[in-house]
Formats: sequence, C-alpha cells, structure tokens
Amino acid sequence: MSLTAVVGTGSWGTAVAAALARDGRPMLLWGRDAAKVAELATTRRHPQLAEHQLPTELAVTADPTALSAADLVLWAVPTQHTAAMAVRLAGALRPGTPVVSLAKGLEQGSLRRVSEVLGSALGSRPYGALSGPSHASEVLNGRPACLVVAGPDQLVALSVTRVHGRSFRCYTTTDLLGVEIAGALKNVIAIAAGICDGLRLGDNVKAAVITRGVAEMRRLGRAMGAQDATFAGMAGVGDLLTTCYSPLGRNRALGLAIGGGADPQQHLAGRATVAEGAWTARAATELGRRHGVELPITSQVASVIWAAKPVAQAMDELLSRAPKEEDA
Repeated sequence: MSLTAVVGTGSWGTAVAAALARDGRPMLLWGRDAAKVAELATTRRHPQLAEHQLPTELAVTADPTALSAADLVLWAVPTQHTAAMAVRLAGALRPGTPVVSLAKGLEQGSLRRVSEVLGSALGSRPYGALSGPSHASEVLNGRPACLVVAGPDQLVALSVTRVHGRSFRCYTTTDLLGVEIAGALKNVIAIAAGICDGLRLGDNVKAAVITRGVAEMRRLGRAMGAQDATFAGMAGVGDLLTTCYSPLGRNRALGLAIGGGADPQQHLAGRATVAEGAWTARAATELGRRHGVELPITSQVASVIWAAKPVAQAMDELLSRAPKEEDA
C-alpha cells in the first residue's frame, strides 16, 4: 500500500499531514523529538494549533525506521536545519524515494535552495517542491488551498495523485528553481510589508513595496534560469499576497513588530515559530550579488535585521531612490 510521510512536526508539516489523512490518504507524520511526538500522538493537538484536533487516521511517530515504508516524502523541516536532519535520516529513507520540499528559504553560507541541500545529503533521487498560499491554521481547520507542485514529470504526477483533492487543488510546473526562489523571497517581501504596517505608512506604500518585491523576485529568478511566469503564479504572487496581508503570516508579523519598534533579534529569539524570511534576506542579498542582480528591498530588510540599521532610515533610502523606468 502506498504511504506518504511528512518529515517535521512544525505547524505547516502537521497541517499538511492532517489534511491529507482527513482526505483518506495513508499518512505518516514523523518528528525528531520523541517526547513531543508522544504528546502529539496522545493529545492529538499541536502546540501552535491547539484549537484544531488531528484526525485519528494520522499516524505519528519518532521512529526513523518507519520512514522506510514511505514511497513519497514531504519535507517540512525549516531550511536552516534541513542539512543536519537530512544527514540523520539518509539511511532511513528507501533508496530512490522522491522527496518534495514544503520549506521556503535559502541556506545560510551556501545560499543553496532546499532541494539542493536535500540532494547533497540524500543522494540521487527525484526532488521537488510544494508551494503556494497556505496558512497552517486554515488548512487544519478544513479550509481548502491551491498549491503548485514543481519538479520532474514523474515526481509531479505522483505528488498530484497524493495531494490533489478536497483539501488542496494542485497546479503543476517543471520550474523547480523558480518555485523555490519565489517561495523563499516572498517571505522577505512580507517582512517589508509588515514593516510598512508597523510604521503606518498606508496602503499606497505597502502596495508599491509588494509590487517592486515581485520585480525583485522575478529579476533574481530570471538571472538564475527560472521562468518569469512562475512569479505570477501560486508560488509567486499568490503566496506573496497571502503572506503580506494576512494577520496569520509569521513573516509579516516579524515586520510588523520591527516597524512598531521591536528589536529584530530579540523578537526572533522569542518566537515559537520560524520566520524564514529573516535568514533568507541575508542569503538572498548575497545571492543577488553573485548573479549581479540588484535587490534593494531584500538588502534593506537584511540590514535592518542583521546590521541594526534603523528601520525608518531603511524605508527612507528605499523611497528616495532615483526615478527609473519600470522594469520587469
């Protein structure tokens, strides 16, 4: 019998596993912390999503050997912890089993996308990504979402048979690079949008930041070989709108706190969930330099978070940039 495993018991991984199990798919949710997994299996409630109960059909385990039964793995480990976790689980996964990333970020130092990090640790097998506008609490509450599956044709076809249904409507693309770049950078732009809200700059400035953020995402993707259309789709504009406007967005929440005067490092240290955009801002800025692409919003977000630049100064520098022809 086919089995899909979700690796990672964060809010998004748990929500995906629960939604697919509720749709009648054989699902396994794996977590590294045995005590937390045991509590999750007993209470059937996630600490960050406690108002929603997990379906009884969802199997939960901390035993790595259980992953060998899966013929599709959905990877829901935060980007900066992916390399270490992939090395730990390399021997547990069945050879050749496709791995689809649910994470959205760039690795610090190496600047690698999640699929590249996984490939280095897990060896030769198909890799893909599942992305799009999707809040964990809404999905766990039974609300539908539209996602895009990216990767080689056979992986995409398998993923669609496992994911597409009552909970998720799936679109498909072979542009894995574009989907991963869009998913990573939209979190950075969401921080900038949150800063606009925190500074009470109004809808006009926020809309401009989001629009120019799309241009940044597309410019970097184009320089790396991605397809422009990807950034107008679910992984790009779709996910960006949800993240920038919803009160549920963790990256927007980080920006909102910063714009309201919070210290970025203290806020990050006190969070129970991961705001991937904080780390992606720094990595993407360097990636832009590597490819000769200007990323003004991304670099200012990185400076505010990691170089203690005053947020008002960063916004002034963005708004006072010289006039230019609007590019793609």
